[in-house]
Amino acid sequence: MVPSLIMLHLQDKIPNESTVFVKDKLKKLDKMGLAKIVVGMPALKLNDINIVFWIGSIMLGIFGVGRFMIGDRIIGFLKLFLLFLSYMLLIVGILVISQPSYGTFGLILMIMGYIGILACIVWWGIDIFLISAKARKHNLNKILRLFQY
Repeated sequence: MVPSLIMLHLQDKIPNESTVFVKDKLKKLDKMGLAKIVVGMPALKLNDINIVFWIGSIMLGIFGVGRFMIGDRIIGFLKLFLLFLSYMLLIVGILVISQPSYGTFGLILMIMGYIGILACIVWWGIDIFLISAKARKHNLNKILRLFQY
């Protein structure tokens, strides 16, 4: 009974192909092991897939928020840095292009800024499709670590 209730709680938070594996691991545990799992579950702070997808990926994904939410801090910082750098190149390019002697340099900076922003938009679009699966896999890793204790 308890493994089924635990799986009811976990089924939308882990990859679909892993549900049978986790359920089998739960069925193999004795009452003490199940009690440890039940007590340890709230401490895991599993990601809510809908919040990660809608807020972290769709609404604020261009800033890398979805990556920060699932623990990919380095990729989140890279995404945020690339966006910041692109905007800075664009702003400096706009300011420099107004100077007659530096017009071409300003145009090059603006083009580099636009290319960086375009790269951020493409990366954001790719992350929209990847972030849910990555969040589910991250949740699964947290659950499997709980089985080790």
